[in-house]
Amino acid sequence: MSYKRIALYASYQTGENLPGYVRFALQKLAATDFHVVLLTNRRELSSETQAFLEQSGIELFLTENHGFDFGMWRRYLQAQAAGESLASLERLLLINDSIVYYRNIFPQVFECAENSTADVFSLIRNEEYTPHLQSFFLYMKQPALGAFYAHLFETPEQEQFYDVVRLLEMGLSRKFAEAEVVMDALYSPETTAIFAYPELVKNGSGFIKRKLLQRRFTMNEKAFFARHRALYALNVDYASLIKNAGVDSDFNLDWLPRPTESVARHVVDVVWEKAVSLLLSHA
Repeated sequence: MSYKRIALYASYQTGENLPGYVRFALQKLAATDFHVVLLTNRRELSSETQAFLEQSGIELFLTENHGFDFGMWRRYLQAQAAGESLASLERLLLINDSIVYYRNIFPQVFECAENSTADVFSLIRNEEYTPHLQSFFLYMKQPALGAFYAHLFETPEQEQFYDVVRLLEMGLSRKFAEAEVVMDALYSPETTAIFAYPELVKNGSGFIKRKLLQRRFTMNEKAFFARHRALYALNVDYASLIKNAGVDSDFNLDWLPRPTESVARHVVDVVWEKAVSLLLSHA
């Protein structure tokens, strides 16, 4: 079956049930005029999960766990291209579960995208290393699709996260620029995007990077925050910020991912971070 609007939600999970924040995003997407596809790693899913997907009209695409979200998007689109079901496609939304949506911002963002003269629209433009659109949300109109397909299928799949960011995410914005595809974003922070979330949350963005809630950063990544004097963005209590900013009535705060590190590990990190800050302040 051919669709004019498709939303591809890429998600890596380990359990047979979908986390609440994933179900929330999928359900809200399914209420739009997009055909929604859940792309996730191959595993057994509970009967409850399968019933939720069926009742919501969400297509399920189980695939191998490699190549991150770009790998999942690539394999789905390859399968569809073989059947020529993409010929009538007018809008393609790429989205993944690295962002937790606690408000249904999709109707508002879709309206902004349609009112924009841009061919591709993201939630955030990131100025880190090179100006680029964050690939966790890419709303593409038909003029952007050719350049996107070319980039996706010409660039080999990557197995390292930062290679995906450099070659596929940043590379895609370069490809768009070369093809004169007009890009725009809802937010264009003056600082590195990951540092902007405290203000975004306070100002009612309705979404947050999952990694910040989980404090799931390597020591090198934490050092990156320290070097840029952005430890405030690393250590803020995002769950409290979100609670104060407000969530949709049908979003349960218990669905917010929790920190993956122990309390003891966090205490050690804070001591280390303070020491680094002191060193930088005297540099």
